[in-house]
Amino acid sequence: MRVRDLALALCVLALAACGQPTQDEAGYETGSSAPILDAENDADQSVELEPVDPLLVAAPPEDFVAIEPSEVGVFGAPTIMDSIHDLVSGEALEGEASVSLTIREEGDIAVVDIVRDNIPEDSVAAGHVRVEFRREPEGWFPTNAYRRWMCRRGSHANQWSKELCE
Repeated sequence: MRVRDLALALCVLALAACGQPTQDEAGYETGSSAPILDAENDADQSVELEPVDPLLVAAPPEDFVAIEPSEVGVFGAPTIMDSIHDLVSGEALEGEASVSLTIREEGDIAVVDIVRDNIPEDSVAAGHVRVEFRREPEGWFPTNAYRRWMCRRGSHANQWSKELCE
């Protein structure tokens, strides 16, 4: 599992911080599960994602390390779901891993929290990625991104940290 993929999954989970459902531009309720399309974008084979734990969504920015959105594969797109597709697609759900997603939208600003648990890696147990977006006439564009990890061992074992896992 690449750190980039983990970070991206964590960003999507960050949007759930408010914990109140709203609707994104595709009409999905945010703050709850949202359909995610498989690699072929086949709507008949979508996967429902659980919302991110509200305690994780409420985490302040100083609990994360700031990164460029492109480091986790997030770029501008017509919809937020298009922008974060690679972080929450079927490929991100390999093995025993699970992905949760929360999108909070207020006017032309949105925050996405993505958390990936049960990562099949010996040092990283989970990852949390948060991406902030702004709406432009062409679509949604990431303005900031953040990530953190839960390590399996070391000085930060079983707790969220912005330090790399050992």
